Amino acid sequence: MSAGWHRRAVLGGGGASLLALGLAGRSSAARSSAALPGGDELRRQLAAKLPPQVLSLVPGEAFEAADFVQQLLALERQAGRLRLPKSLLSLGEGDIPLDPDQLYELALPRLVALIDRAEWRNRGFADQAGGLLAKLHATQHVVPEALRIAPAPLRPLGFGPEDQISAELKLPSISTPVIQPLPSETAPEPDKEPDAELDPEAPRTISRSLRFADLADEYAAFFASAVLKPAHRQTAEWHVTMMRESRKRYAAAGKRAGVPWYFIGAVHGLEASFNFRAHFHNGDFPLYRRTRQVPAGRPLVWLPPSDWESSTIDALRLMGFSGQQDWSLPRTLYRLEAFNGFGYRRIGRASPYLWSFSNHYERGKFVADGHFDPRARSQQCGAAMMLKLLEQAGELDAG
Repeated sequence: MSAGWHRRAVLGGGGASLLALGLAGRSSAARSSAALPGGDELRRQLAAKLPPQVLSLVPGEAFEAADFVQQLLALERQAGRLRLPKSLLSLGEGDIPLDPDQLYELALPRLVALIDRAEWRNRGFADQAGGLLAKLHATQHVVPEALRIAPAPLRPLGFGPEDQISAELKLPSISTPVIQPLPSETAPEPDKEPDAELDPEAPRTISRSLRFADLADEYAAFFASAVLKPAHRQTAEWHVTMMRESRKRYAAAGKRAGVPWYFIGAVHGLEASFNFRAHFHNGDFPLYRRTRQVPAGRPLVWLPPSDWESSTIDALRLMGFSGQQDWSLPRTLYRLEAFNGFGYRRIGRASPYLWSFSNHYERGKFVADGHFDPRARSQQCGAAMMLKLLEQAGELDAG
């Protein structure tokens, strides 16, 4: 076999070639009406069409993606049979590429829309969609540094402008993250968006300080110069629609916790993929059970009420966000980055937790505790970009 063969070549265009091979030989009518083959079925079909040495190069993620897409499409067909009403959150229809690098971004709006269609009409169906969304969320979610190191209730994130984050959270010093080297043959391709569409005056230097006083101007400058990448515009604008449609729920929880609605919305997107059937803390599903992942066993008193609002209040208090007074934009961005972790800042990179989908972020992600993969790219919309789009829509009332 040629040394030029590699996993991306086998996938060939985001997994489309896998689907073509799996359905090859069927009539056009059968192909148009057939469900996407699941992981096991797709593997069997490909085994009959590909040499073993080629089949062995197909990444397992592709088969997992096939299973996931099959379940999603089946739920969408079921929603049609149940005549569930359409949702304003719907985005996209038809097949989804099997490329794991695109799956989250493309599938997220469709699953959230399914939950929205059924939440108050068919709880069982909403739970099915919520469970599948929780699986999708797990492909992107990494436990925030603040919860990983200090699972006990945290001190508030940010008392005054001179406080250092180490004092605020009382966190031990963290060693330099393990950075996985990038093999030359798998070097990341440059982004395809033309530079002219991005802000040439955008700041590029990332301060390694952890003091809010040293970072406030940087947050303001980055926010002012942040430009949404054209390839992510539709998905990012969907985030604004989602937050707008859910504002009443966010505001109700925020009133009880003393936290702005838009902050709750941004964290909900990153920590639970906007899943109202899962815990706000980390996206754990279902709500009627306590959380299993870090922070585990939350809320401490549970069952009942077992509702999203109560879970959210518990999480906001545990995270140290509740009752803070200063919600200026720089302080808000500081709290978000501090909660997720300063690992990116320590190695001179902009955090995708804030800047994913923008001109400030290309690729590179912590994929596990202390392990940074320069090839990985976040598929989540950064919190700062959600806030930026809300500001542009005149719906960000940050004081």
